Amino acid sequence: MAVPPADPTEPPAPVPADYLGVWRRSLLETPGTRDTTSRVLWLQTPRWHADLRIPAGRPDFSGVNGLADCDDAQLAWLATQQGFCGVTQVDGERCTWHRQMDMQPANGSRDTGRMIFDGERMTETGIEADYLEIWERLPQSRGGAAALELVAESGCLPDRPTWLLVAGDCFMLVRGRAAHLPRAADLSALIAHARPDRKQLLAWLDVEISFGHRNGPTPWRIEHSTLPFREGQCVTSPGALQRRGHQLVVEGSGVRRWMILDWALAAL
Repeated sequence: MAVPPADPTEPPAPVPADYLGVWRRSLLETPGTRDTTSRVLWLQTPRWHADLRIPAGRPDFSGVNGLADCDDAQLAWLATQQGFCGVTQVDGERCTWHRQMDMQPANGSRDTGRMIFDGERMTETGIEADYLEIWERLPQSRGGAAALELVAESGCLPDRPTWLLVAGDCFMLVRGRAAHLPRAADLSALIAHARPDRKQLLAWLDVEISFGHRNGPTPWRIEHSTLPFREGQCVTSPGALQRRGHQLVVEGSGVRRWMILDWALAAL
């Protein structure tokens, strides 16, 4: 559930430096679940976060070039994924993730946990829910961070909220829906209850949370995504993102313009 910070008129305070980087979850335990196989990545900048959760057992998406190419079984599996983006609020050991965008519908719960750090390892325990998560920081995610929000594309306002977050050599691109989902226990339950037509279903599933690295043989290449057909594609080209003053990043010849939300980098 997207819960605003205590004072929505003020930007959140930066999180402690221990939080910064990309964290990979190695374990989730709840009273009825033990999960060591889902691919879960959390990128944290000084104020913003992006989270990607891909369950194990993904169907084969070979030959799928877009959501319209997916069959019913593939679409049903896509709805089980999780991911979100927003601002992070830390108060002592307590951390709250205020979701500005969520792949799953709001269900009335808050996302808050107690965080204990041990070097490059972190233990998270639920405060308002019974769970335990173990996280390990990716070494290549050290070395500065930034968060950008898309404000213009080809001279027009973007048709949906979009963010680009960077931590060290890692990035996450987040592209939300044009409209909010109705409240429900989860996306699969919403689909089962509402029985949307195919056009509506594709709109509900059209959420991109993509992870990759900025450097290497293919810079800015997507490695993992809520949209499997995006994997292997590049989100931008090396050197295309250029900072302009304190508030703006221009991409290429100005086709896309990004507002700076966080900046603790030498350059993109």
